[in-house]
Amino acid sequence: MDTEQEELEALQKWWQENGKAIVVGLVIGLGGVFGWTTWQSRAEATAERVSVVYQSMVDMAAADDHLEALQRVEQIITEHPDSEYAALSALLGAKSALAAERGEDAKRLLDWVIANGSRAEVRDVARIRSAQLLLDEGNRDASLAVLANIDTPAFAAAVEELRGDIFVDDGQSDAAAKAYRAALDSDSMTSGIRTRVEMKLDDLGQREGFEQSQ
Repeated sequence: MDTEQEELEALQKWWQENGKAIVVGLVIGLGGVFGWTTWQSRAEATAERVSVVYQSMVDMAAADDHLEALQRVEQIITEHPDSEYAALSALLGAKSALAAERGEDAKRLLDWVIANGSRAEVRDVARIRSAQLLLDEGNRDASLAVLANIDTPAFAAAVEELRGDIFVDDGQSDAAAKAYRAALDSDSMTSGIRTRVEMKLDDLGQREGFEQSQ
């Protein structure tokens, strides 16, 4: 879904602006045994090492070197599982796994984010992606179950759109239209989502009735 890409790009931008400071803060927060200067130095060094590996993973993925990117992802989540970089790298790594036609690795990485990510927003992006993969496999019930666990307000429109897609796949046109209308009514609606959802309502022959009710 284009929506997921838009959300991921927003997360990446946020991370570029705030990520290193957060990692430093997390590592410093473990202090107490050593002096402030020692902890500050170690925290900065750790954050710098993780950020270098993370950036190399991003660069490799951008260059379509997805297998190498996946190796960097595994390094980060193995060596620094509690860092903020771990969840974000696993989220991005799932895209590389799909590009490399390694669907099981993609599902494993998304599951890792859902189980270990410290930020609800990142966990919910992983849930959206996981739900899409389940739908692609024809597992509609499991996909709906994953969506039911998403509660980040900013993703409400994306969730309803995907819910509508699931109902379409199941032949439930009325339920699909209801979900698409909920997406259009959501405060998290964006222009990109609106255009897609309106087209989907058109395909169902139910857009006109919705517009008249506005």
